[in-house]
Amino acid sequence: MKNRCKIAFEGLNINRLLGYLTKQNIPVFSVRREGKQCAIEVPYRRSKQTIAILRERCYNILGIEYIGLSKGAKFVQKHFVLPIVCAITALALTISSQFCFVIRVNGDFESSCVTAALNNVGVKVGVNLHTLNLKSVQNALANELNADYVSVVRRGSVLYVDAAAKKEISPPIDLSVKRNLVATCSGTVKSLVCELGTPAVKVGDIVNKGDVLIEGCRTFNDGTSCDVYALGRVVLTVSSDGFAPFDGTKDVFVETGETFCSVGVVLFGKEYSRKCPFENYNLSAESTSLFPLNIEIRKNTYRETVKRRVTATMEECMELLRQQAYADALSRSDFEVTTEEYVVRPDGVAVKLYGEVQVE
Repeated sequence: MKNRCKIAFEGLNINRLLGYLTKQNIPVFSVRREGKQCAIEVPYRRSKQTIAILRERCYNILGIEYIGLSKGAKFVQKHFVLPIVCAITALALTISSQFCFVIRVNGDFESSCVTAALNNVGVKVGVNLHTLNLKSVQNALANELNADYVSVVRRGSVLYVDAAAKKEISPPIDLSVKRNLVATCSGTVKSLVCELGTPAVKVGDIVNKGDVLIEGCRTFNDGTSCDVYALGRVVLTVSSDGFAPFDGTKDVFVETGETFCSVGVVLFGKEYSRKCPFENYNLSAESTSLFPLNIEIRKNTYRETVKRRVTATMEECMELLRQQAYADALSRSDFEVTTEEYVVRPDGVAVKLYGEVQVE
């Protein structure tokens, strides 16, 4: 890994300066020049000497950036307590990872039901994972829940439990019992396949929820008929409307000038730092990785913001209005959206969402 210092400066006679640095046995890398400005990289151990030469020769230093291990060394010099804290934290986490901190439940059962069953078999937050037999826990939990199967997986200090309920087998269908295939929602018939029964609609018809699509009746060539269990597939094109009104204003967030800084540690992808006291804020972060501990030190700067209502044009609010109209239409739909159509009006933005529902 590079262990260098990048120095940006401004001045005249840059070629003569670079020659002088070479005579002083200072290796120079990655020279980038633009007019009177120049940026170079030098070994970290020669950075102080290089900076002193630049100042002695009256060059204006624009910036200094440490690269690679030198960046971590500078950070440690400024925050010498943090490596000690990080080492202690890493040791504590290694020991604490032997215990269960979190139990995450997925599957067909309620989380509270699974948690109660786990307590009955002796598994709860704080249990020693090192002595836990996961296969025995799976079998005991499956018996407690009367489940089809149970999976218990450990990742660090977290237990992931997935329990599946036993499936009920549907009884055989009596095809001689009358059953109409009815629309589950309003829409337009896009396609129809009738396997048993008599079609009551055709492609292009507009139907309402509850309308008969395929009648449970079979008519023979001699004019007689009998009741049947209607079978088939009908695809309906469905839609949902949404609208977002426009009143000539929009909400913006502006900074108040109040700031809050915190320095935290990132371990195993999770950050440990003080909580920001602001409800709304802009965040900027600086991070440094400490090797070979693989620990990241992160400095967060929070700048408080407040919401203000300001005047705005339709064009400035267009994206937000589209999102609001889409959300409004989506809240009244229970189908997967395939296409959408927007209409811009003086009083706002309207949208129509389209999808398909298969009835069988």
